[in-house]
Amino acid sequence: MPPARLIVAGIVIILVLWFALVNSQRVTIDFILFERRARLIYVILGSAILGAIAGALLRHRRRERRRDER
Repeated sequence: MPPARLIVAGIVIILVLWFALVNSQRVTIDFILFERRARLIYVILGSAILGAIAGALLRHRRRERRRDER
């Protein structure tokens, strides 16, 4: 990974962690069949992790397609 990407990734991680730590109150999460109360910090961190996984999977898929086209 180029140094600029590492710096940006580090800044994003720090901002997400700061934002999550500042928002520690309990919230209600409404799923389709049920609802659950959880701390907002867990919702934010879980969403960030799921978003990172989805981004990595899409990036991997795009690389595979480009490699197959060559």
